[in-house]
Amino acid sequence: MRHGRHFGRLSIAGLLLASAAVPALAESPVTFDRLSNPEPENWLTAHGTYDQWRHSALTELTPENVGGLRLAFAAPLGAPVGTFGNETVPLVDDGFLYITNATSQVFKFNVQGNLAQQVWSFDPEMNMTDAHAAFLVVNRGVALNGDLAILNTTTGRVIALDRNSGEPVWDLQVAIPQAESFTAQPLALRDMVLVANARGDIGGRGWAAALNAETGDEVWRFHMIPGPGEPGHETWPADSDAWQTGGASIWTQPSYDIETNMLYYGTSNAAPAYDPAYRPGDNLYTSSTVALDADTGELRWYFQYVPNEGFEWDEITPNILLDTEIGGATRQVMAHHSTRNGYFYVFDRLTGEFLFAQPNAESVNWTAGLDPKTGQPVEYDPDSDFQSYDGLNSLRGGATRSGCAAASQWGGQTYIPDLNRIYSTVTDSCFTRAAAAPNYDEQPYVFGQIVFANPEGDFAAGFAEAARPGQGAPVPDDMLRTTVGPHLTATDASTGEIVAAVPVQAAAVASGTLSTTTGLVFTAFGNGWVRAFDAESLATLWEINVGTPFKAPPITYAVNGKQYIAIAGGASGSLVNETAMLWVFSL
Repeated sequence: MRHGRHFGRLSIAGLLLASAAVPALAESPVTFDRLSNPEPENWLTAHGTYDQWRHSALTELTPENVGGLRLAFAAPLGAPVGTFGNETVPLVDDGFLYITNATSQVFKFNVQGNLAQQVWSFDPEMNMTDAHAAFLVVNRGVALNGDLAILNTTTGRVIALDRNSGEPVWDLQVAIPQAESFTAQPLALRDMVLVANARGDIGGRGWAAALNAETGDEVWRFHMIPGPGEPGHETWPADSDAWQTGGASIWTQPSYDIETNMLYYGTSNAAPAYDPAYRPGDNLYTSSTVALDADTGELRWYFQYVPNEGFEWDEITPNILLDTEIGGATRQVMAHHSTRNGYFYVFDRLTGEFLFAQPNAESVNWTAGLDPKTGQPVEYDPDSDFQSYDGLNSLRGGATRSGCAAASQWGGQTYIPDLNRIYSTVTDSCFTRAAAAPNYDEQPYVFGQIVFANPEGDFAAGFAEAARPGQGAPVPDDMLRTTVGPHLTATDASTGEIVAAVPVQAAAVASGTLSTTTGLVFTAFGNGWVRAFDAESLATLWEINVGTPFKAPPITYAVNGKQYIAIAGGASGSLVNETAMLWVFSL
């Protein structure tokens, strides 16, 4: 592995100007007490706090002055070619910023002035053959725990680095190379660090695990698809090993409830993604929220959004934990916009009781509605091994059909408690489902091999060969041409009502949202724009285009009372060379 310790300035010529020396701030160990009690000047977890609010109490930036934001500094993070893009979320502690790029390199910067001074960098030197075999070459950042910066890699390693020197303390192969992978940023929790397998939805079996932060020893592991003899295993076909390739990836950090000591994980779709008839049954715990005991990893409750799901709908939008009034009583709830199916859900986070759900886009029509008592699609038949959802769930026969849902993204949604609103970018997700010939051949499971059904009915050996169902099929009506398009929405957490929405002119809305107590909402877009909106009206108050596409959410922090907005840029598939960048803005 390569490790460099640098004190030279890493900059873009002309952007980083010489400045007077800034006294170095001392870093304190990142303890559970610090993580449990937000420090507005620091950003210590991917979404700011354990409850995933992505909300800041910093007050320097206001609706009145945000128009004066300018680029403070920027730093290149390398040019990792052939990756999924720069989806990392930086962490900031006492004026030091930690960030990764898609190839799992880690950089520590001193950001105590209007520049980024590289303190050290670390390169795990991943085996890129293994990384590409694991499907997505991507890294979403590190966790800070005590005096360690903890990294996980696409190839399944977990590495603890000394925060002062950047030297490895331990380096363990926790996931099976090629067969399993990490994309979610690790989460520090007391003396543990939480990691999770992200490769389930293309041929593996999802799991979450807790490791001892000091040693890397495993504390517990929970498989998101239960094995033989475990509750829920009966929801997989008894005459096949489909459960072993069943999916239920975890792409993002869990939420954590300090009071109840519960973790809330969202899981991905089942696999093969588009062939629910291959895996009859509800297929637990795919496309679900799963609540676990943080000490033991034992199941506390779960909710499955679409049983026997065949649309490739993941539930990996971070779950927001909040207290709000519902029906005249204050409830402790978990709320989020579904990542894919187009509904905004609210649950009692203590028991998992479904409270209500509302569509988050006008186009949603894949189901006639949700049962108000159970939250299940009204077409769901618990006595059937196969769910049709008005004929849209099947690839095996039937007429060509079109339907619409709505999609949010992994980068997170923000909650402003003073307004009791959750802000999310939402895109219509319309599709054409074409009939496929019923010629699916059974195939023995080979551990580590991608198992993914394509529309022709055979199994592809790689993701690139697995097309979306109905791709290129004729559109039978105007449904796909009359969608609403990308929107920024503000949703009342007590009712699910969309109280404000504005269209955003962007081809992709893959970034998350960030809010401040002064009434600002920030997000970024795939066409290079970073924007600030008024939280009440959603009017655009500031914008800048820096040229790199965005797939990562913004954060905010402060040094010596000065507030900054930071975000990672750079994405695959853009018209420019892939370049990972850190962009930082201030007044």
